[in-house]
Amino acid sequence: MRLPLFRPEALHQPLLLNRGRALTYSEMLYRASQLAKALPDAACCILRSEGLDHFIYGWLAALMRKQTLLLPPSRAAVAVEEIHRQYPDSYCLNAVQNDSIDVPQVASGWLDELTGEQDAVPHAPDTHLAAVVFTSGSTGQPEPNRKCWGDLVRGSRALQSRLGISSRSRILATVPAQHMYGLETSVLAPLLTGASVHAGSLFFPADIHQAIRDFDDPPVLVSTPLHLRALLEAGLEWPPVQMILSATAPLDTDIAEAAEACFQAPVMEVFGCSEAGSFASRRTAREKDWRLYDSVSLRGESGRFYLEAGYLPSPVLLEDHLELTDSRHFRFLGRQQDMIKVAGKRISLAELNKRLLQVPGVRDGVFVWRALEGQRTQRLMALVVAPEIHPDSIRQELLALIDPVFLPRPLLKVDRLPRNLTGKLPRAALDAMLQELGR
Repeated sequence: MRLPLFRPEALHQPLLLNRGRALTYSEMLYRASQLAKALPDAACCILRSEGLDHFIYGWLAALMRKQTLLLPPSRAAVAVEEIHRQYPDSYCLNAVQNDSIDVPQVASGWLDELTGEQDAVPHAPDTHLAAVVFTSGSTGQPEPNRKCWGDLVRGSRALQSRLGISSRSRILATVPAQHMYGLETSVLAPLLTGASVHAGSLFFPADIHQAIRDFDDPPVLVSTPLHLRALLEAGLEWPPVQMILSATAPLDTDIAEAAEACFQAPVMEVFGCSEAGSFASRRTAREKDWRLYDSVSLRGESGRFYLEAGYLPSPVLLEDHLELTDSRHFRFLGRQQDMIKVAGKRISLAELNKRLLQVPGVRDGVFVWRALEGQRTQRLMALVVAPEIHPDSIRQELLALIDPVFLPRPLLKVDRLPRNLTGKLPRAALDAMLQELGR
């Protein structure tokens, strides 16, 4: 079966909004078709674009050429070169400025000057390998996850149905499309529903504030817990949005409540993984339990959980410690790799991180369970970004939030944590920081 690359009824509707100009689906398709003619004959395309507009042109062009999109865990040159070594019949569609990599490249910046329309919506076989999405590497080496076009379409529709995203929706994403969360919400959601999406690369609160005002109607704001916290602390008077989506890390209830009051909209958390995409949601300010999407189910077996859905080629073993409250709801207790045991007591690193961020004055922080260089025994440490607080004060505050056996030793202050664009901490980058601190 062949499926359209986007909703045909949306051809003359606005897709991309940037700097006050709206680009229709038809105009976007014209640019993608012109780019497709310039792409080399290869099996795979490594997309490294900074802007969402170039990402959408690039993916559609690659699909028109029956190529597979490779989405590296980061846009860093070393990550792109590693993916190329794994997939030698590939090239890089590059829009990153002032950088060079040892991979064949195709530029896409010339698309910005093209004008024209095209009305024939391309289709792709539902069995076509449309993308390989790599995990963030937060628990080790980034792992590839193969995504066929039909599976992506059906999985994305489950998210759209749960969250009520339609052709009338306006989407503003602060997360990159290179990761599964961003791919589902900022690329697949608009393409498959006919919604509009802001094309800007948005990070700073002032830019996001202006982007919200660029829309005629309140948009859906796609963000992360860390970014939401920064927006709330920016001291701006925020215009209302239709809804806020959050993922990539557990969202604190206090942050969710504050965001709902500030943006005058519900805050919805989505739960998922690179292997399966999103599969559950909750309104964090009001709900503790996660509710599965209608099209998926969870099966427990010997303390492990398998996700099953018609759009998944096979059941997905989740790397999460869950508690089923009924057949459609569960509670997240932490990742399997995050569960630690100290003095006979167990807790997840995710829970400790949540408590650490509740300490007044702590801007960012993470608990780490590692053996320092030259030592055999693992110990609980914490890296904290808190310019105005002494480590002893942080420990004292933590005593009211966690059991004393989980106090970090040592607790080290740093200027920043090496988070990626989705707010996650790749293990390799964190290990490099610990090694440097150890020296």
